[in-house]
Amino acid sequence: MIDNTILEAIKTFCEVNVSPKIKLMVPNDDDIREYQLMHPNAFIGWLPPPNQLEDVPLQLPDGVKSAIPAMVVGMDDGEDDGSDAGINIRITFVVYNPGLYPESGVIIPNYKGYQDLLNLMTICRRELSSNYLIGGGETSAQKPFRWGMYQQQPVGYWVGWLTFRATTVTLPFVNVPNYLID
Repeated sequence: MIDNTILEAIKTFCEVNVSPKIKLMVPNDDDIREYQLMHPNAFIGWLPPPNQLEDVPLQLPDGVKSAIPAMVVGMDDGEDDGSDAGINIRITFVVYNPGLYPESGVIIPNYKGYQDLLNLMTICRRELSSNYLIGGGETSAQKPFRWGMYQQQPVGYWVGWLTFRATTVTLPFVNVPNYLID
């Protein structure tokens, strides 16, 4: 329950503090040379498949149903030693920019998607650094921040990650009498 609260707080933080600061390309399956711009979505745990986008509150341009660009908030692992507790958060960033298509069948990679990805990750890192408490104090983003690119990049898409520790409340230790353990 606590872990879910932290993930929700970070997702909301990304929607409010990161997404409005950048617009990125939306994939267009009908014509790769045409695109629209939108603010990135924020999800917890996964990118929803296209047939479920009607149930997700997205800020989409008219006629576009795309989960990408996106920030996906997830948990890597957690630790509770009785005096300090936290979970390691991984935000995965997905942007789209296939390059230039001056004519049909000709692709010129321009690596603008790479720059778009780094810009989105920088905005997120900057906002987390300047807002210590997240979700009305439900959690905090603790440094060090680590970020990087995934080695496998799907053509036309750019994917990277940012990790940090988010604090939570410790769970109380309950001393169980030996006669109850057997």
